[in-house]
Amino acid sequence: MLPRLLTHDQHERTHPVTTNPARVRAFTDAKRCAVEAIRIDDNRLRIENPSGLDAMLYANARVPIDRASIASLGGLSGIALSVRALDDAGGFGARGGGAVHRAVFTPDFHRGAGIPVGTVLETEGLVFPRAAGSDIGCGMRLVATDLTREEFDAIGPRLDGMLRHAFFEGGRDIPLDEAGRAAILREGAAGLRAPPGGGGIWRRLDPAALERDLARTHRGGGWPTEDLWAFADYVRGSGGVSRDAAIASIGGGNHFCEIQWVEECLDRRVAWDWGLRRGHVAVMVHTGSLDLGSAVGLHFCDLARRIHPAGLPMPAHGYLPLPLAGPQAAHGRAYLSAMGLAANFAVVNRLMLGALAVEVLSRAVGREVDARLVYDAPHNLAWAEGTRVIHRKGACPADHDPWDPVFPDGHPVIVPGSMGDASYLLRGLGNAEALCSAPHGAGRVVARGEGRRGDPADLRALRVVTKVDLARVRRDVAEELRRTLLEEAPGNYKPVLPAMETCADAGLAAPVAKLMPLLTIKG
Repeated sequence: MLPRLLTHDQHERTHPVTTNPARVRAFTDAKRCAVEAIRIDDNRLRIENPSGLDAMLYANARVPIDRASIASLGGLSGIALSVRALDDAGGFGARGGGAVHRAVFTPDFHRGAGIPVGTVLETEGLVFPRAAGSDIGCGMRLVATDLTREEFDAIGPRLDGMLRHAFFEGGRDIPLDEAGRAAILREGAAGLRAPPGGGGIWRRLDPAALERDLARTHRGGGWPTEDLWAFADYVRGSGGVSRDAAIASIGGGNHFCEIQWVEECLDRRVAWDWGLRRGHVAVMVHTGSLDLGSAVGLHFCDLARRIHPAGLPMPAHGYLPLPLAGPQAAHGRAYLSAMGLAANFAVVNRLMLGALAVEVLSRAVGREVDARLVYDAPHNLAWAEGTRVIHRKGACPADHDPWDPVFPDGHPVIVPGSMGDASYLLRGLGNAEALCSAPHGAGRVVARGEGRRGDPADLRALRVVTKVDLARVRRDVAEELRRTLLEEAPGNYKPVLPAMETCADAGLAAPVAKLMPLLTIKG
């Protein structure tokens, strides 16, 4: 049975505080600094803010907007003002100089820590570690298969137990040695190599297919690194060849591995070129770098605080830069290298999760399921070209290069819905005004803490595989797990369709396919 979908009208009744007038005024802090969102056309709102930062929100009239989210847009204004104060006080005189140039907010924007999720920030000469935070390299992977919806339905409920064993009960069988772990961190997907003797999941991974998939992975699946930073213990593991305990982990929160089916091909030619067939099953993975990213984020956010000039007040927003030019540029370069290690791990983590799901489907259906990578890309990272940096916090790259031999129609953009809503695949249109970016989801409207107090009935229509079988554990344990799942209930998210409409009408990305959830694996 398919999950119940939340329509736009139902969403408006559930969250009546959301609005989208032509002008929204909010205040960023106790000083009553005003931030205004002023609609300039059907899909764009200009964000007027105290710093005068060039800021644009992409949202049509059906995208829910609330004052709390608009107020959070003012966080960027505070960051821009802080950088100017730092520069004016000579703080950048010894650090190389820097500036915050522009900000773009994607249609899934919602209140975040300091700045909204769905922020794209362009800077020069500096990088903000907190913009990627601790979920470095978090992103999406979509794998198309030749398994039909009918074949999937015939498997029945036994698939849930098979998936639970594979993902949570010791069924992962991913042997790695020290050289293999080091290559994953330093090179990403290009560093994948079986240890001596192979075995485990390596029996099902075709080296030639992995090589071909690099062209279908954002930037070849690897980010530049200078060393192993603080990850020597992870690389050593338990010595020799061992089953890795971290790779192929989903993580918590809104991360998932989902089995979907292609309900509609909206651009049939592009969908066909990318390997999608109507009525066939696909695997979508959303996760990041787990504890590795957390270690990088915490260390470098602390470093940014420690090198902040003593004579300047510490800004309340907490977004402090590291320089990429001048005498202290080594700090910024060290962050980008460590960030690359975490991002490389995240790519391989998604790769292994997708391979694990396809392996279970093959065993369940009794034949080898043919799988083809559509795309893999991060949406939580800093993209540096020299000293120019594009920070994306919960926003997808939406590039378009007509000379690209693999994606001449635009690079794929993967936009998941909630557990009970459609996901969409789009093609990037390379909109420079939008910093070549698109949304990474529908966007939350209910905080996780509030979501836990929701109605458990909202989960009944959803097919979710968790770490334990809720029917076989103590009642109090099952109740706590259900409350955790309620954090991600469909009603806590905006409807995804208005965001897709905004993308198409504003020229950010064009729709290619619509996918519906069949089963969601949650960590």
